[in-house]
Amino acid sequence: HMIRFEWHPSDADRSGISQPGTIVDKVIGDPFFYNFFFQSQDGLKGTSCPTRYIALKDEINCTVDDLQNIANLVSSGSQRATKSFGIATPTYYANLV
Repeated sequence: HMIRFEWHPSDADRSGISQPGTIVDKVIGDPFFYNFFFQSQDGLKGTSCPTRYIALKDEINCTVDDLQNIANLVSSGSQRATKSFGIATPTYYANLV
């Protein structure tokens, strides 16, 4: 997907995109599954897009905040970069194989 959100200038960085750590989970999404959009990284030249996370089944009874914190943690756990990725680090590494 190629979704971008427009932000008020006081809430955006100098290229007009959202700040890293921004979560959108109220206005858009699927009414049947819990889902949210998470902007985990700074954009180079304003090119970053938020990643959509969808919880299909919750077997460990996580809260909404827990799921969002997990998404934040796994986006910034790379050994190959000093900044966070746009996708979860395990997914990034799986794409390298």
